[in-house]
Amino acid sequence: MKYGGWTGKLLVVDLGEAKTEVLETLVYGREFLGGRGIGVRIAWDEIGRGITPYDPANRIFFLTGPLTGTSAPNSSRTTICSLSPQVYPYEWFTYSSIGGFFGPALKYAGYDGIIVKGISHKPVYLLIVDEKVRVMDGSKVWGEGIFRTQEILKNLHGESCRVLSIGPAGERKSRIAIIGNSTGSAAGQGGFGGVMGAKRLKAIAVIGTGSITLADPERFTECTIGISKEIEVTMGMPKPPFIDGSKKEFQETFSACGQQCAAPKCHITQQYCDVPGVIFPGRKYKGIIMCESKLFQGFENTHYNWKLGFNAGYEIAQISQDLGINHWELGLGLVPWLRLCHQSGQLEDIDGMKFDLDDPEFWYALVTKIAFREGIGDALSEGGPRASEILGIGREYVSNYWAAWGFGGHWDGRGDKINKIFYPFWIVTALQWALGSRDPLSSGHGYAQNVMNWSKDVSGDDGLSWDTIQEIGRKVYGHPDAANILSGYEGKVSPAIFHQHRSVLKDSLTLCDQVYPMIYSRKDPDHIARTRNGLPGTDFERTMFNLATGLDMDTDEFEGAAERIFNLERMLHVRNWKRDRETDEKVLPYFGKREEWENPLTCEKKALDTGKFRHLLSELYKARGWDPETGIPYRKTLIDLGLEFVC
Repeated sequence: MKYGGWTGKLLVVDLGEAKTEVLETLVYGREFLGGRGIGVRIAWDEIGRGITPYDPANRIFFLTGPLTGTSAPNSSRTTICSLSPQVYPYEWFTYSSIGGFFGPALKYAGYDGIIVKGISHKPVYLLIVDEKVRVMDGSKVWGEGIFRTQEILKNLHGESCRVLSIGPAGERKSRIAIIGNSTGSAAGQGGFGGVMGAKRLKAIAVIGTGSITLADPERFTECTIGISKEIEVTMGMPKPPFIDGSKKEFQETFSACGQQCAAPKCHITQQYCDVPGVIFPGRKYKGIIMCESKLFQGFENTHYNWKLGFNAGYEIAQISQDLGINHWELGLGLVPWLRLCHQSGQLEDIDGMKFDLDDPEFWYALVTKIAFREGIGDALSEGGPRASEILGIGREYVSNYWAAWGFGGHWDGRGDKINKIFYPFWIVTALQWALGSRDPLSSGHGYAQNVMNWSKDVSGDDGLSWDTIQEIGRKVYGHPDAANILSGYEGKVSPAIFHQHRSVLKDSLTLCDQVYPMIYSRKDPDHIARTRNGLPGTDFERTMFNLATGLDMDTDEFEGAAERIFNLERMLHVRNWKRDRETDEKVLPYFGKREEWENPLTCEKKALDTGKFRHLLSELYKARGWDPETGIPYRKTLIDLGLEFVC
């Protein structure tokens, strides 16, 4: 049977041998869907023990999914997987995601993904024009920033060219180097820009003129229109967590970070034009600013209370993006950590330069040093936890910002000091951190972000009451305390598993993390998302997948595919890095710190109860069919999931 959605081909490029080959997608697609699922399936076979991120034997995967490039709303994502230089201390396999137009273009060129292995003896970039692939001399773009690289390659190959590229930070194998595109979107977490740099792969440029076959195009279109209308009504997401720093005088628009965006009022991404520079007064900047990047300007009465101002903050965001530095690591990790080191007397200056976060020139010097590994920047380019070890400073402050696995806190009430979340909701986040391979919330905002930002405590009169949120949680997760503000540790396993699976599905299909899964709505009396013909929001992904591919998976089969992928990721970590329960419990000290915000009904600030959490972790392992003593999946669990080859 011929399925829709997939193109049917995966491109393999060996840079060391300068040759290519093609694999069949459907060998993997039926059981592992696409994106993150196919990535870990191939990694199981090809990335063995002892391989490190910068080894020739490491692979880096650029993968789409069966919905990428279709009319499915918010589906233009690309999932990138590899061994991660940023992960600390294990350098294990993980994933990242990027928006823009690259993923759809790759599908239109005839490929579901690209697998790159080996190391080129000189800088190169890949040029893919439909199904034709060439390894091109990269000397013209090596040394350039991400934006200039995009510009050069578009001038060479045409405006229809879609490009992923790295900056100077990636070329120098920074562990916090991003992969970026022309829209300003980035695969930020993971340090995968450093993996490309190690392979001397500056960029991938794609021109695709083909189309995607759908199994049932008429019903698929009808379905996606209905879902788009629901997203438009609810705006796709709740009120943004960040302080509004917008500036209407610079032609502010709420800009989509990819095609098929159905959330035109998304406040995560904003675009500005002709913003005058402060560091470089003769320049005017244009581009997108996303998510945490808005914090660079500084805000009073917050933990990020420096005083750069909008223009300088926007300029630093554009410059550091061009250099290829991870904004989350920089703005919510390194800079606040350095400030504590300075305030405690452990760090007097930055290579002789006065430590002054109100000075744009200081920021410019700092990001330049990090990107080019100059002076203290050489250590900072390794990421915060490693920099602390190298420099021998601020070790007592690392846990203020970095939760686990080398990644900064995210929706956990501690390291991430801008997103409001309080007990008991961060208990689910703690479970996600414990079993995750990176910060879990960049592809799993569905619980923590939505519970908080749909509440009246954050969104004011536009928000929902806690009684309504509790009732929605009961219906979606099957437990009355799953989203109960007055609960404790009870009822938190089911939402943890639900959203771990939804994270896998979003990264495998591929879909926008800020929109899916659709749970809440202001439209209907019960405030549960659904289309006008009654399709529930929690079933949007499965319905689109079935109509695109021609498969007819029921809910159990679809969730089973996510569970299969999640278990295979776990077993890859067990095999290659001896991951077990003891590893997972390394998150406990971080959550043992008292939370930043207090519960508005109990007026308490709590820390993790280690005993209760260990009991909850055992409950989670049992629910997953894993040995609660070791945290390793039982043989029967793997066989039932079709993972006999793992056994």
